[in-house]
Amino acid sequence: MKATFFKYLCLLSVVLISCEEDVIVYDNVNSQTLAQFTSTSASLPTPESGASVTLNVIVSTISENDRNISVSVDETSTSTPDQYTISGLTIPAGSYDGEITITSNYGALPENGSTELILNLDGISNSDSVVESGVYTLELFRKCPIVLSELVGNWGGTGVWTSIRDYQSRVVTSLNADGELMMTGVLFDWFEDPTFWDEVIITSQPVKVDIDIETGEFVIELQDYVTTTFNGAPQTPYKLRATGKILNACEKTLEIYPVLVQGGSTYNGVNFNGPLFYQSIFLNN
Repeated sequence: MKATFFKYLCLLSVVLISCEEDVIVYDNVNSQTLAQFTSTSASLPTPESGASVTLNVIVSTISENDRNISVSVDETSTSTPDQYTISGLTIPAGSYDGEITITSNYGALPENGSTELILNLDGISNSDSVVESGVYTLELFRKCPIVLSELVGNWGGTGVWTSIRDYQSRVVTSLNADGELMMTGVLFDWFEDPTFWDEVIITSQPVKVDIDIETGEFVIELQDYVTTTFNGAPQTPYKLRATGKILNACEKTLEIYPVLVQGGSTYNGVNFNGPLFYQSIFLNN
């Protein structure tokens, strides 16, 4: 930051001297004030209890008095005033920085999707201000609690397999007697599509999903999965393991990266000069 202020203030200097990198020639009390946001964007997932984020503003001068930070909401913002509050907006006396606190309102946010609050840094009170990095974009959206029983049902979407084409994905989730989340159907469409693996599934069993209800991240440890035939001939049984995440518990969307293990072979898409197996699905029942 020192280098940024130095280069800027050297341009403003009306004194006929040269600016060298190791000499500071500006007046940090009476000079023009260079002001900027320290961040350009962020996301604010909002639970029912609400959430807030802090945005810092830094300046190149100090003052004996508190100074107000002047910001405005850009007209391209899609957030409405009832969805957020903005507070702080003060640089304390003797300080080079101040904080703006943005608090979101769960009840006013849309049930699905998100909105954007775009702030413009207009200047600093009682200062001849020049603004750099003066636009900040905040994505606001609901963060619903993860409840396993609400994740039960039929999921649909698309999967990725090499560069040939996407395939349809139909996954079914349930709870076992211990209340644990179970999943089946992962890669079934890929298995039986003649343009992909072209094997017939004879037997299958659900796999247990270990999910962190705070972060939404989950793991499927290596488990027995399916038996198949190819042209009528029984194949070596497959096991399945995977990682993934609940992307949005409100909208019930998730992503999963499955890996098949057959005997001593592992299939994850890269084996066939493609990307990792990937499925993006949503609850549609």
